[in-house]
Amino acid sequence: MKAIIVPGVSDLNKGDQALVWESHRLVKDTGLYNEIFILNSGDNEEEKNLLCSQSKEHGYEMIENILQHPRRGRHKSDEHVRESKIELAKQVKNASLDFLNTKFLISIANDLSLVKKLFSKKVYSTIKEFSEADAVFVKGGGFIHAYGEKTAPYLMWYFLFYVRLAQKMNKKVVFLPNSFGPFKGLTVAKQVRSVFNKLDLIYARENVSAESLGELLNKKIPVEMDLGFFLQKGSQVEALKILKKYNLSVEDKIVGITIRPWRFPGLNNPEELYENYIKSVADLVKSISEKGYKVALCNQSLGPNSHEDDRNAILDLLEKFNHPNVVWINENLSCDVLKAVYSNFYFYVGTRFHSIIFSLTSKVPSIAIGYGGNKAKGIMNDFGLDKYVIQIQDVTTVNLIELFDDAIENYDNITDSLSNFINIVNESRERIISDIKGLYPYK
Repeated sequence: MKAIIVPGVSDLNKGDQALVWESHRLVKDTGLYNEIFILNSGDNEEEKNLLCSQSKEHGYEMIENILQHPRRGRHKSDEHVRESKIELAKQVKNASLDFLNTKFLISIANDLSLVKKLFSKKVYSTIKEFSEADAVFVKGGGFIHAYGEKTAPYLMWYFLFYVRLAQKMNKKVVFLPNSFGPFKGLTVAKQVRSVFNKLDLIYARENVSAESLGELLNKKIPVEMDLGFFLQKGSQVEALKILKKYNLSVEDKIVGITIRPWRFPGLNNPEELYENYIKSVADLVKSISEKGYKVALCNQSLGPNSHEDDRNAILDLLEKFNHPNVVWINENLSCDVLKAVYSNFYFYVGTRFHSIIFSLTSKVPSIAIGYGGNKAKGIMNDFGLDKYVIQIQDVTTVNLIELFDDAIENYDNITDSLSNFINIVNESRERIISDIKGLYPYK
């Protein structure tokens, strides 16, 4: 049998990479599928190389992604907080054309001869792969949410396109553990209901999302672990080489930090909020450094656009201070090696939530700065660490430093809690595998 994992992989975002890789490993471990494909990403060969090369090197087979993001191409670094009106207009134009095109494509998807006649070879090839597949798996993550943005109706169509395509072709569809909600914006709730009520299996990755989606669908949503928890650490030898390169060692009390550009969707003062966020983290870094800790700024995501490139936020942060105890591990590491690096840290303060997941599963106490839906709040709550999460728009110098000091004071209790929680990770993975096998009672 054949399975396809959607949406496309991005090797530049290490959390996304981990989710795709672990989706593939989980699907493979069911023993049901002898062919497993993932979607590639990128508008051209250069971008495909950036976004897919590490996955290809690890042996994953790919098919062509046929729906580009409306935010296509490269972006100026000064647009990583607020987009220009010209850029927004381009996106609206792209989205309008893409919607009409993909809606028509779904309507004729079961007629391969007509698809071949009316669409490109690339589109036909991907539609043919879907027609031959037995199941489509939506990777874990947290992208089914909207805040009432004007772009929300199309973005929800964009995120659910491959699910709609699979459902049109009567394929089994499994939504692996995700965060869901809020569902604000024109047509958003309606779109989610119309697609999710026809899924074969669906999981939330934390209770806040399970309640949010359950209320929308009027059904109970099962909760299983974020697939990032299942990621196995890469080479410790490679991790130690990285630390040595930056004059760090396991004897140092290293505090890892991830920050990211953020546009604060639904709020009217994004530049002010972003400046406050960067300044507050900078003040925390100075406070930590003065207490004798080493601080390692880490690249959790390097693209594909400026808003998803953490290096832009790190550069903004470094303008605020200069301290000998602060280093920038400016590398493009695969997710498993990155997790191995984090496992040598003493503490973590992460905005990129998979940097927190990589750390927590390495028994490294952490503070989460939440953004983009319910993921940070929900998962930290499930860990019993809800007091150590703060939303990005609420960050201040005072509350970050207070949270850090509190966590250090309760360090041993937190590590004990992590040790106990990690014991249930494998049980969660086995339940998902068992449920997928249950879709095929005669296999």
